Amino acid sequence: MFERLGPAPSGAVGGALARQLARLVAANGAGHVCVGLSGADARLVAAHPAVGPAGGYAPLILDARRRLYFARHWHDEARLADTLARLAAEPLAADAAAARAALDALFGEHSGASRQRLAAALALRQRFLLIAGGPGTGKTTTVVRLLALIAQASARAPVIAMAAPTGKAAARLSESVRAARDALPVSDAVRALLPERAQTLHRLLGLAPGAARPRHHRGAPLPLDVLVIDEGSMVDLAMMARVADALPASARLIVLGDPDQLASVEAGSVLADLARGEAWRPGTAAWLAEAGCAVPPADGDALLPDCVVRLTESHRFGATSAIGRLARAVNAGDAAAAARLLDHDGGDDAGWLASPDGLVDALFAARADYFALARAGASADALFAAFARHMLLCTERRQVGALNAGLEARLEAAGFKAPGADWYPGRAVMIGVNDYAVGLFNGDVGLCVETAAGRRVLFPEAGGGFRALAPGRLPAHETVFAMTVHKSQGSEFDEVWLALGDGAGASRALVYTAITRARRRFALAADPARLAAALANAAPRDSGLADRLRRAC
Repeated sequence: MFERLGPAPSGAVGGALARQLARLVAANGAGHVCVGLSGADARLVAAHPAVGPAGGYAPLILDARRRLYFARHWHDEARLADTLARLAAEPLAADAAAARAALDALFGEHSGASRQRLAAALALRQRFLLIAGGPGTGKTTTVVRLLALIAQASARAPVIAMAAPTGKAAARLSESVRAARDALPVSDAVRALLPERAQTLHRLLGLAPGAARPRHHRGAPLPLDVLVIDEGSMVDLAMMARVADALPASARLIVLGDPDQLASVEAGSVLADLARGEAWRPGTAAWLAEAGCAVPPADGDALLPDCVVRLTESHRFGATSAIGRLARAVNAGDAAAAARLLDHDGGDDAGWLASPDGLVDALFAARADYFALARAGASADALFAAFARHMLLCTERRQVGALNAGLEARLEAAGFKAPGADWYPGRAVMIGVNDYAVGLFNGDVGLCVETAAGRRVLFPEAGGGFRALAPGRLPAHETVFAMTVHKSQGSEFDEVWLALGDGAGASRALVYTAITRARRRFALAADPARLAAALANAAPRDSGLADRLRRAC
């Protein structure tokens, strides 16, 4: 393609570009936005007609720091950095005394040291706020309270929207927000201003398959005052740049997520790039103190002053929780401490899988109660509750395919499934694409049941209850008694097993993400050497977003 764009120099220049282009393609596939070049390679590559300087009109961009980008990634990064710097630049006017009274009502008069209160207070002053934290730290509870705070303080009823990267994450956000909203100590009028339902980012932006561009963009911004995005770690650079383009100039953007989780499948690690630390401008620190908030020490690595709050207290995994201790050991890269917890220190909550070579048989035994309920025609609530008690996660797609096929062979042998049949009571499927016509989205999980009308697949409804669809109406889907760790993001299960492969994809973030999907027990199918290798794989993704923001802020 590059050769067709124009006469390419032969010899050293053409050879250098071919080598670096191969590196860039491979790096993008691994999630990096750009690659760094040596001085000699940069001089050669810059001489090629397909390469332009920062901001230039060329297929490839080489910036002043010798980073090579595909042009679309460079422009995505530049647009996102410009928008975030603008949102972070000027604090909004807010009365500290009024904020203190409202914060006392929502969080309690003695909540001054609470980081949740701190985040809510900052939402009154900032157009951009990133609330980072692990599972169970109260991110959703915090955002519901801060939305109530914004609604109370607004001169007119604010238009608030919530979104997430996948349909599954949007449904969970909707459910969590509804539960937290109903418990708020606010008037019915304020409660009515809070959103009931989240949607996917694709649907929010009007990004339909085959469309040249989304319905909402810089020239046709979103009709809202506040946008909340959950599961920010899953949002890639291109999608976050589209969101930034579509924001009205006066809107607030609030992003929630766990920066220690797996980054997006596509290039970029926006949440991890932004959540590097906390810092406070002097005026903000004084205002927070007046509003009754304790101001934590600043972190020198922070990129966006006043815009990042990290929630550190987990209400799901306490200090003595084996799963919590295991997650912290993994995040610290301490393979020895993690192995000790799996050996014996974790008690019944964490351990090695007894027979890592017999995963199919172990999975069949773990799912026996679920299939018995499916065969007996149990209620939808009982069936979904049984399904959520266990999940086998894998690092590689080939493992998922082999394990699901192996389990279905065991089901045939046990008489739960007719030989060669695609559908059977209890089959669990995950939707792989967004289908607006059917109302199913990537990540939605459905369970097959036998009804008087024939076999149907049940999907939970956002407002409660279930929807039954004939199997033939489903968009692209796959069996999901085992799934990749990436696919599990946004889900929780009572017990989680991780089959840790030996490929390059096994990383510290992957193991941490798998562990934090478990509510009560985690088991690892691997040996200590493979665990240590995965925890040593913690290299950040390459991008220039942090450098841009340091210069801008």
